[in-house]
Amino acid sequence: MSTKIYRYDLKKLVQFVDKKNVAVPEFQRGYVWAVKQVKKLFDSLVNHYPIGSFIVWETTQKIDARTINGEKLSKQKYLLLDGQQRLLSLFYLCKQTKFLQVKDKFHEICDVRQGNLVDFELFHIDWENRELILNYSKGKSCEFDYKKFQKLLGKGYKFPVIIVSLDNYKHAIQIFERINQAGTRISTESIFLSEAWNKNSNIGRVLREWKSEHKGSLTSNIDTVIFIHAFAIIFQLEKKEKDDSVEVGVTVLKKIAEVVSRETLGKYSTQFKEVVKSVARAVEYLKEDFGITKLTELPSQTMITILSVFFYYQKRPINKTQETELRKWFWRSSLDNRYIGSGYTKNIGYDAKRMKNLALKSTGLFLPTIKLGFSKFYDVDLRSGRSTLRNIVRQALWQQKPVFIDERPIIREDVESGQHKPEDDHFFPFDLKRKGIADNYINNILNINFLNGNENVKKGKQLPSVWLEKRIADLKLDKEDVCKYFKSQLLPFDSIQYLRKRERFMQIRSKKARQKEFERIYWRFLKRRFWLLEKALNKLQNGK
Repeated sequence: MSTKIYRYDLKKLVQFVDKKNVAVPEFQRGYVWAVKQVKKLFDSLVNHYPIGSFIVWETTQKIDARTINGEKLSKQKYLLLDGQQRLLSLFYLCKQTKFLQVKDKFHEICDVRQGNLVDFELFHIDWENRELILNYSKGKSCEFDYKKFQKLLGKGYKFPVIIVSLDNYKHAIQIFERINQAGTRISTESIFLSEAWNKNSNIGRVLREWKSEHKGSLTSNIDTVIFIHAFAIIFQLEKKEKDDSVEVGVTVLKKIAEVVSRETLGKYSTQFKEVVKSVARAVEYLKEDFGITKLTELPSQTMITILSVFFYYQKRPINKTQETELRKWFWRSSLDNRYIGSGYTKNIGYDAKRMKNLALKSTGLFLPTIKLGFSKFYDVDLRSGRSTLRNIVRQALWQQKPVFIDERPIIREDVESGQHKPEDDHFFPFDLKRKGIADNYINNILNINFLNGNENVKKGKQLPSVWLEKRIADLKLDKEDVCKYFKSQLLPFDSIQYLRKRERFMQIRSKKARQKEFERIYWRFLKRRFWLLEKALNKLQNGK
């Protein structure tokens, strides 16, 4: 092994990447930076702050990798072991034309959600408060002034490039892991994919090719670690005896990766493909049976790991016993936060074995029924913050098949599009907070209301009874028809008259008294709605 250190200015660094067809080895994760991180890199550079070195592995080994410039991988390879996010950002900023040529392939290997993909052709240098900044114009191509950037850095600013020459890929992988562990903690998937890699078992490539072939599917956005954990669980279930534990810690993953890397016939690549298909079937089941349209609607993505075990072993159509057990599992595990934080590590082995038995023998999963309390919902915000309860409430309401007062179905894709205004999601309008009548509690999850976009426009900032009475008159309906709407949305009102009585607080002249009265009737509304939700959730927990 030999090591050489070069110090390149910006122009030479860009030329080095382009001429040498510098590539990212397949065992590395994809690009994960967002726009703000690219801007921060630019700011560091124009202020002449050091950004660290780039470590490149020079080899003639046959290694799967993706070139940064989109050209064919040459025999003499220069593979990036450290600095992928920084180097790709720099290269694509300076070579926007080259980026446009590789844009589609680049986005395919990005490990971020579709909405967070970075388009480097939208960056340009701008002035703000007498300082040069990197600007990002969404939807409008701009030219990044490469020559100006060079002048800003000057020839004095150098990028350290360390080239390590060796043809032993195991040693290169050890270098890759040690580098990453010394700085930012290396991700679980990077450890596994690097250690499991060999010329015959390239699990990283299997997954990237599958995601590329299934663009637009829910599965294409699943975190890589979900696939790896599912594979690790199946690997252990196939190898271990009944009493042995099933784990997904880093130590266990490294041992499994070591076994995979020694396989010369591609056996584990084939098994991994089956696991990927099982994950896809699990997601399809969640979509068909629970109406999941986005992964963010799930209480936790880790649920997919456990469910994919069932579909790995389930080769026949699902029978009634299995269907009931899976429904009970979905609601009970969600309400129990069973696969979140330490609960995931604690329960994953037990539940994976039960899922295997459910598939092969139709035996029960035996998860306990979860008791609910109103106090759990006190601080659950309708829109912001991370909360599994928010997603559970939304899922439970969708199971009621909500309709409008004229019995038109509420369209889930419309409601979950994220295009609505803040007050669109509220039953009692968000505008009450703006007027100083309500406080932040107006955003409680139990104040949620599902309406199609056009009805939200008509609702606006009006009180519920005012808006509903106008719509009843517009649609020429009987006031009794509103009850179907109330029932399908788990709203605790028997009639429009009953609702109107609850809104008399607006007639109180004193602002303080009006606030106090609204708070009283609002929390009573939330409690009554919770009772209806609790009844629905208990039914769902029993598989009905």
